[in-house]
Amino acid sequence: MCQPKRPIIKMNPEAARLRSTQRQRGNVLIVTMIFGAIACVLLIAALQLVQSRNLFSMRSLAWNSAIPVLESGIEEAFTHLKVDVNLTTNGWTQLSAGVYQKRRNFPDSNYCIVTISNASSVPIITSQGFVLAPSGQGYISRMVQVATTKPAEFTKAIQASGIITINPPPGTALSIDSFNSASGPYSVATRRANGGIASNSTAKPAISLGPGHVYGSVATGAGGTVDTSKGGTAGNLTWTGPGVQSGYQTDDMNVTFPSQSLPSPWSPIPAPAGTTNTYALGNGQYVLSGNINIGNGKSIFVSGKATLLATNGSFSTTGGGYILIAPGASLLLYVSGSATISGNGVVNATGLAANMALRGLPTCTTVTISGNGDYVGTINTPQAAMTISGGGSLYGAAIVKTFTETGSGSVHYDETLGGSGVLTLSSYREL
Repeated sequence: MCQPKRPIIKMNPEAARLRSTQRQRGNVLIVTMIFGAIACVLLIAALQLVQSRNLFSMRSLAWNSAIPVLESGIEEAFTHLKVDVNLTTNGWTQLSAGVYQKRRNFPDSNYCIVTISNASSVPIITSQGFVLAPSGQGYISRMVQVATTKPAEFTKAIQASGIITINPPPGTALSIDSFNSASGPYSVATRRANGGIASNSTAKPAISLGPGHVYGSVATGAGGTVDTSKGGTAGNLTWTGPGVQSGYQTDDMNVTFPSQSLPSPWSPIPAPAGTTNTYALGNGQYVLSGNINIGNGKSIFVSGKATLLATNGSFSTTGGGYILIAPGASLLLYVSGSATISGNGVVNATGLAANMALRGLPTCTTVTISGNGDYVGTINTPQAAMTISGGGSLYGAAIVKTFTETGSGSVHYDETLGGSGVLTLSSYREL
């Protein structure tokens, strides 16, 4: 059976064109939407990347900023150990025996917590810095621990850049030896043979030993000699001479003794007078100007950790004048001119040489210790010619340009001074 033919409908050309255009527009819209979506995704990803990188940079900046914050705590700990006698002052709290802690807050809300442990000997300092994290995410912290050391300032009884002369009066046999004040005061029974003397001089002789015994070694500069023709001996506790015991003499001494300078920061006040003739020094830095003579009826009383500069002239104690260092106190005395300790001299009631230090600035060229009073302390005057006369002994150590002993007093090196140098940083590590 034949199917009837469908009628052929002819579309208006204008309608066909319109339909084709609409179809194309639809395709363009879909493609545009797809590319728009892709662009939005890429834009969001880019913004997130920028935000992430910005956050990372801000965290990195905060991370790096924690170091100067914690190092400010380390610096404060060093200052505290150097300046303050009482380690519970200036905001520090004692946590346990030998352990002290402090929190330091800064105006930008950052802060550090610093701890000093083993404070009574060679301290260890731990400092943790806290810096605000970006976007209110709390704090970023870093912690550093530093170990300290006290390089020996005094390693022998007498050290000099020039000639050393031991020339006591006839019939006198003085001794230069050592003891350890941590075990008690000096006595012949506790004498040790570490009281050596040393000179950088290459002279012949660089060291002259008159009657008496050096319990320890003697050292000179290259080619320098030691003269024992007047009866001096050097060696161990059982050595009786003559001369220097084998193995106790060297000629390789070559040590630089740095010039002394005032501590930093330096902001002294005039030494206050407790009474008309007494200067009362507590904790702090003080200055006395002009030629200072602590003579009859005058004294300096030290009750704290005091630093005193005698400037623009000489400094001396004579007759009944004296310096008294109370138990638990200390005196660091800087002199710019000549220094003379005689009469009643220095009464160091602590019994420890480390608590009395005489330091000569470069303009100090002579130091004299005379009379019959003992001097318990140290002397560091690298540009000065030092003379000891009379019957008083030195319990401590000396660093000088030249040294001359003409009296009958002895020199007893306190071995605890081997660790009495300036506290310095020996190691730095992040925890």
